[in-house]
Amino acid sequence: MRTIRNFGRNLQFTPEFCLTPRSVEELLTILAEHKGKHIRAIGALHSWSEAPREEEVVLDLRHLNSVSVEQRGDETWAIIAAGCRIKHAVAVLDRQGLSLPTLGLITEQSIAGAAATGTHGSGRHSISHYVDDVTIAHYDPTSGAPTLTLVSEPGDLRSARCSLGCLGIVVSIGMRCRDQYRVEEHFQLFDQLPPVIAAESEYPLQQFYLMPHVWKYLVQHRRESKSRRSYLAPLYQVYWFLCVDVGLHLNLLLLARVLKVRRLIEFFYRHVALNTVIRNWRVVDKSPRILTMEHELFRHIEIEVFVRSDRLDEALGFVEQLLQYAMGDTELQEEWLTAAHRLGIADELQRLHGAYVHHYPICVRKVLADDTALSMASSEQLPYYAVSFIAYARPSDRAGFRLFAKVLAELTATMFAARPHWGKFCPVDHETVRQLYPQLEEFQSCCRRFDPAGVFTNDWARRLIFGDKEMQPKAT
Repeated sequence: MRTIRNFGRNLQFTPEFCLTPRSVEELLTILAEHKGKHIRAIGALHSWSEAPREEEVVLDLRHLNSVSVEQRGDETWAIIAAGCRIKHAVAVLDRQGLSLPTLGLITEQSIAGAAATGTHGSGRHSISHYVDDVTIAHYDPTSGAPTLTLVSEPGDLRSARCSLGCLGIVVSIGMRCRDQYRVEEHFQLFDQLPPVIAAESEYPLQQFYLMPHVWKYLVQHRRESKSRRSYLAPLYQVYWFLCVDVGLHLNLLLLARVLKVRRLIEFFYRHVALNTVIRNWRVVDKSPRILTMEHELFRHIEIEVFVRSDRLDEALGFVEQLLQYAMGDTELQEEWLTAAHRLGIADELQRLHGAYVHHYPICVRKVLADDTALSMASSEQLPYYAVSFIAYARPSDRAGFRLFAKVLAELTATMFAARPHWGKFCPVDHETVRQLYPQLEEFQSCCRRFDPAGVFTNDWARRLIFGDKEMQPKAT
């Protein structure tokens, strides 16, 4: 029996069977042999939620990693097998002068896992939104035999794009490609949020960081560019890797894991961190080199909440106050306590005071409204902003972060209708999910049609999406 651990080492389980099919045919054979058991697919395990957990049958799809390109009329499509890492798909497409329509911060995830949990970049829709068809392996609702279904009609596709693995085993996804493109980037520092948001009209791909302890905004201004690659772009990549991907994180590892002294963390942000970022150095390079980071080099844990664009200003103000409260700098506000009592987390909120010191820049990225049923940016109206909180504490020393994340998720959901990322630390319940997602019933209905026995829905999804016992598997 194989013990499975995720990247963040906050999830560990030992399924009865862990199988690694080498072909779609072998995958269907496995489904036939294990009919009636709970079955779950895993990808790169670069997530922090309970989404991959399954105690019976787990399918590791690493060998289903092909990438093919085909012409459909005037459009170029990529058909990417479920286990393919995004970095592999990007490399294959780049050799043909093509690119995915959006890229997340890292490229380690499998394409199916990234789409199924709503992974996103900045300034565009999530990957889920761009999925144009999905091939799913499941049991035929009539005959019960393992079968493949191509989902491409708008109704079911809205659920299949960000499926959380609940419709069946994703075999491949198809999406329209675009020509490879270049992005211009430079940094600036702002004291207030309004000028940061105003800059989006000129830099629609920008992302920014709320710097803790100094509470300033460090902005990566980004936009597509027709200019040639900058002469100094290779030097910029070396600078970025050594100073940010490695240097920044080594400093934070020292501060968060070894020294654990709040005053040193404050000193780092007030006198060191901002001085290591070169501002107004405008660089143009290929999109993957600008839009991604080597964020997987050091183990961490993360929670990310999505707030609508019209609530961002007040939500970030709350985040700043909550972090200062967690550090013991401010007192409890009556509004928070009232909401916490209503949610049943008043004790957690009071214990948070002075119990957690945040040590990583808070990353904020704009995500355009998705045409999905259940991705975090699913909406028919305004775009969302994803607000990310990362901690580099050791897995055995994360009690403060978990307490903070619980309070953050519940209070921001109540006060700002914020949605936690499905693939990251996700400490909410079914009632919260039901209130946050108007299309939840649409998603539930689609799941029941594809998987009436509920064999592809694990305990985590049954609890969050279906409300515990609402969708118990039937005998098969």
